[in-house]
Amino acid sequence: MNKLFMLAGLLILLASCKQNNTAQESAEVQYRGDTIIVKENSPILGQIVIGKVQSRDFSAGFRTVGTIRPVSGKYAEIAPPFSGRITKTFVELGKKVSAGSPVFELSSSEFFEAAKAYFAAQSANELAQTSYNRQKELEANGVASKKELEQARNEANIAAREWEQAKATMQIFNIDVNSLQMGQALKVVSPIAGEVVKYDITIGSYVREDTEPLAVIADLTTVWVTALVKERNFGTIKKGEQVEVFTDTHPDKAIPGTIYHVGEMLDVETRSLDVIIACDNTDRQLKPGMFCKVHFLNSPTKAIVLPATAIMQEQENDYVLIEASKGKYLRRKVQTETVSMEEVLILSGIDEGENVVVKGGIFLNM
Repeated sequence: MNKLFMLAGLLILLASCKQNNTAQESAEVQYRGDTIIVKENSPILGQIVIGKVQSRDFSAGFRTVGTIRPVSGKYAEIAPPFSGRITKTFVELGKKVSAGSPVFELSSSEFFEAAKAYFAAQSANELAQTSYNRQKELEANGVASKKELEQARNEANIAAREWEQAKATMQIFNIDVNSLQMGQALKVVSPIAGEVVKYDITIGSYVREDTEPLAVIADLTTVWVTALVKERNFGTIKKGEQVEVFTDTHPDKAIPGTIYHVGEMLDVETRSLDVIIACDNTDRQLKPGMFCKVHFLNSPTKAIVLPATAIMQEQENDYVLIEASKGKYLRRKVQTETVSMEEVLILSGIDEGENVVVKGGIFLNM
């Protein structure tokens, strides 16, 4: 009895396999491992577009984001070095100034005391030098002792150092000590040449030395773009290469730039480097603080680039369909890199001259 049941089951299984084979043979598309066969008269063939693989010049550039900022050394915040009252202003918003030009005048008791200390140190130095010269003459004539001469020399050296220190204090604030006079107001000057881009000066107002900058001078004819470059792209960039910068203000206009510096310190959180790009800003389209997009342009090389529609995906793998003959296609695994929404760079898997399904592969997908 059991043998009869087993025989009946075997007959049913054979009949099922025969039906499946018959159904597959009559199907429009047949799958035999990695080989796909389409019937000769199938309308699917009309949906398939074939392209011959050809290498072309390709620049494997990449895009990232950046922030626009002034060039270091061409941006100066002008704040009062002492507390006092503003008595005069020499600039206005948008005015161009040169290095050393006065920005505003400050009447300050603290500055008066600093000037007084400078003149006192100058006078003490002159007196000490005169005393030392006199002691040298006396010692040469046998009137003064060597001990007195040595003491005069030490006092002259100390007075000279104190005077140099007082002079350096004045020069910190860009004060011309040669034209300094007792009782004069302090003229706060710009340390750089540029344009007044911020101005908040009120004549007669009292300001403290720790107040916010009253004016900002900047030379914005050239600006820097600080771009964040991911770790995987470090090897594709170097100093002196050209890039393109795009802003939301003019999204379709490419502003040329040059890589000025590639950072050495990796941000461990973002896994990126700061890359500084110098851009000409004569037309003032780039404003400090603006966000922008940066397109790095690598030197073009020969590469195989296919339309994104040619790439099929299966789990984590990419593959293409190679046309072996009319209606016969071979699945081929490839390594790819996304170039854009429309194109994909083929790193390996196919060779130049092969015929690939570039459109309609979805009709052949299992």
